[in-house]
Amino acid sequence: MARPLLLHSLREYRAVLLRCFDAVDAHTFVEIGSESGAVTRELLDLACARGGSLTTVEPAPAPEVLTLGGDHDAFRLVVGLSPGALESVDAADAWIVDGDHNHWTVTRELRTILDKAAAAGTPPLIVLHDVGWPCARRDFYYAPSSLPEEGVHPHSWWRAVRPEVAGVVGSGLRGEGEMAVALEEGGPANGVLTAIEDILEERDGLELITLAPIYGVGFVFPSDAPWAPALRELLAPYAELDLLERMEENRVALYLQVIELQDKLHRLDAGRNRVLAGRDARIAKLEAELATMRVALALGREAA
Repeated sequence: MARPLLLHSLREYRAVLLRCFDAVDAHTFVEIGSESGAVTRELLDLACARGGSLTTVEPAPAPEVLTLGGDHDAFRLVVGLSPGALESVDAADAWIVDGDHNHWTVTRELRTILDKAAAAGTPPLIVLHDVGWPCARRDFYYAPSSLPEEGVHPHSWWRAVRPEVAGVVGSGLRGEGEMAVALEEGGPANGVLTAIEDILEERDGLELITLAPIYGVGFVFPSDAPWAPALRELLAPYAELDLLERMEENRVALYLQVIELQDKLHRLDAGRNRVLAGRDARIAKLEAELATMRVALALGREAA
């Protein structure tokens, strides 16, 4: 099976996540954001094997996700935008947050999750994707018009971002019209990691462990959860290995070089097409002039 040029899915963490779910003895799961459904299917298989359940919250479910409901009683699909759609969702042992990557959405998702956990007396493990670059300190928006005005930074649908640039650029990582990016990186209320840190300041007794690969994954959990020591011990080797951070930086840098080469190729193609179009136009003009001359020559012969 062909591998993507750039690994981007939380599915790449499946072995680590499985060990984490074992450590917290998770049976019930909530997934926010399902994309193609690859993670959804694996979570559902895990929930069924443990006699638990999976709830997936997704505003635009892929066909692969829509078909799961008919196959498993343990699966519930909530079609709607988070965080509002979470109101109808029960507390769970583990939450996988990989939806809209902006401060307004993530802070409200975390508040809702923590409130539900407190009411149910269930200490949650919250796994958040994209806590590293580029979403750590910069908002990304799938549907900015669905958010309140104060929750949206000035943004662009077509401009790109690079690790060394706080603003936006022409060539770099971009949403290609499917996802908007904030025009500036950093500052208050901007980005997924900023949202997590704000919640940790707002709520006592929470802990965050981050792993660098695949755009960063964050694990938020109550420090006094009975399984917290086991989870810390499990994640420590990955979190403390700075080699993983350097490898992630290198991975992104190499991919950005590929994008630069693709952009240059597109510009060359566009330039060549303009040259060819100009040549074709000139040829057509000469052919028309030649046809006119032939007609005039034929008429001259007839008159003679």
